[in-house]
Amino acid sequence: MKEGIMDKKALILLMVVVLGLGIFGCAGEKAMVKPAPNQILPVKVAVDTVERLNAIPAKPPFQNTDVIVLRLNFKLTNPNNVLAKVDDLYFETKVDDGTKEKMIVLAGSMPGMLIPAGGEATWSYTDPLLYGGLFGQIITRGLGGEAGMKGAAQKREEIWQNLGADTMKFFIDGNITSSLPDFPNLGTTYNQFKMEFAVPKL
Repeated sequence: MKEGIMDKKALILLMVVVLGLGIFGCAGEKAMVKPAPNQILPVKVAVDTVERLNAIPAKPPFQNTDVIVLRLNFKLTNPNNVLAKVDDLYFETKVDDGTKEKMIVLAGSMPGMLIPAGGEATWSYTDPLLYGGLFGQIITRGLGGEAGMKGAAQKREEIWQNLGADTMKFFIDGNITSSLPDFPNLGTTYNQFKMEFAVPKL
């Protein structure tokens, strides 16, 4: 008889403990819920590393099919305490051709990407810079001067030799649009970024 009473007491005690743990667990989960943001902070962009993937001749004659292949590794940081989405990222890479605007040699864009709360993500962009592709832009921008086509050809060789010698500096102009998927009422944020880098030696 006593054993039966003891078993019932033990069972009741066990149920109380389990119920208490359940309540405590729910309270803990509620405590871990992050407060809703009242504003959206823009995702930050930085060039993490730049890689040069091939060598080119440092002296002419150059061929129209000669290329330098670069890989740009971007680091994206989410300063928000909730999940963020990069809706769009676009950038242009320019070299100093002696003009204020500089010459665009690479351009790229990234589709959407999710970044965890307070987290980071990387995005890599690889593209070839073609020797033959520089000529049209040099001509249309009047960089040949009075020498015309001959001057443009000389300007292209000058730029390409500097690239081959790893002495050319690059300038990045870009913009990024981001949002918070779980809080669409906060809209989107648009941010511009500028960076500089030199081609790393192989």
